[in-house]
Amino acid sequence: MRAISRIAQIPTRIILTALVFSGIAERCLWNLIRRDIGASGEAFNVAAAFARGQGWADAYAKGQGPTAHVLPISPAIAGTVYSIFGIKSELAEFVLACWSIGLAMGTYLILFRAFGRLGSPNWARLSAFAFACLAPVYTAQEAVDFRIWEGGLAVFLCALFLERIIALESTKNVSTIIVAGMAVLNAMLFFVQPALGIAAYICSAIFCVRRFQNAQLARAIGLAVAALAVFIVPWMIRNAVVMGAAIPLRSNFGLELALANYPNALDDVDRQKQFLQRLRELNPADSNAAYQAMQKAGGEVPYFRKLGNETTHWMAGAPKAAAKIALVHLRQIFAPEEWQFRIFGTGLLTDMRAGISSFACILGLLGIAYSLFMRRRNWIYPTLLITVPALTLCMFQPVPRYSYLFYPILVFCAADFVASCKFALFGNDQRPVFLSSKM
Repeated sequence: MRAISRIAQIPTRIILTALVFSGIAERCLWNLIRRDIGASGEAFNVAAAFARGQGWADAYAKGQGPTAHVLPISPAIAGTVYSIFGIKSELAEFVLACWSIGLAMGTYLILFRAFGRLGSPNWARLSAFAFACLAPVYTAQEAVDFRIWEGGLAVFLCALFLERIIALESTKNVSTIIVAGMAVLNAMLFFVQPALGIAAYICSAIFCVRRFQNAQLARAIGLAVAALAVFIVPWMIRNAVVMGAAIPLRSNFGLELALANYPNALDDVDRQKQFLQRLRELNPADSNAAYQAMQKAGGEVPYFRKLGNETTHWMAGAPKAAAKIALVHLRQIFAPEEWQFRIFGTGLLTDMRAGISSFACILGLLGIAYSLFMRRRNWIYPTLLITVPALTLCMFQPVPRYSYLFYPILVFCAADFVASCKFALFGNDQRPVFLSSKM
């Protein structure tokens, strides 16, 4: 008890700083143990092409040409680093690892602030922060994958959006400059990760309808449309010119849909083996046969449209099977299976990682449900940022990069739920007013 009392007397900033450095050290150690040479897959291929001055290209093979498989921001950041320090050079990977790990630590710090505004007690937020920094769940993604893939940046922007919109709820006069800034943040989030962006737009709509009237509301809508156009329109024009189709986001919707939805998707077999086989059958990045099929179809746009049309036709003809697959995917988002952590990585701690992630996410969902039941102020925002993307992404097979989109917020929701249970059982609810000067 004395030790706990002494810890409670340590300033919050010192505890947070110690946890941040511990989290950084853990992820650096992960890189040393794995001796990882960096992220791979389509995002790396595009970043490497960008570094060679070819723009967004070669997602599936060198020399393929222009692509819209991934959205441009994250590969452009990594490609710029590669162009300066060399593709896959030690210095480039060090810089990108700092970027990726920094995004993770920044996300957790912002969520610490956000949940303070939501009324979570300090000890619960510190517990969540410690858990997020130290539990070895998505360490591989935070240390390696998100050097190039978009998940780390997406969750960082989502956390920032959550913190800002909750802060605005207690702001009396919301100026046009603030609205413009939120419009840009929302548009950027949508352009990095559309599923999270849709949820953020719904949150923004709720806020604007409640706070603005007539001219103010029209101005907010105009700024939102203009900000989104700044990101979407140039990308559409580029795609229309170099790919022959004005693709607003990514070209691979049909591929991702086909990878996850097919007649024997739920057979009682080795799920990892089955999914990898499906990748080799359809994904041009995973087999020469699929790449040649794409080329024969006329490129990635017609090939993915063909896959999408075939899959939607099957789903329309077998709605019960499609719904069952979606429900399984929904469960796998919040309670991932061990094999999901082995798809694109090593087998390190896969059982533990799946178990910890499931525990935290399920507890977090209970926290959201309890807070909604108790009608706690502003909890509609984290609720929408979890439920809307989950319902959107359950059409596709969850991999750790997707499950991670929900994990950080749910960790803090879980800690808040523990605090609520403690109050319900023992009383003495301590939900201090948020003070920015004390984090």
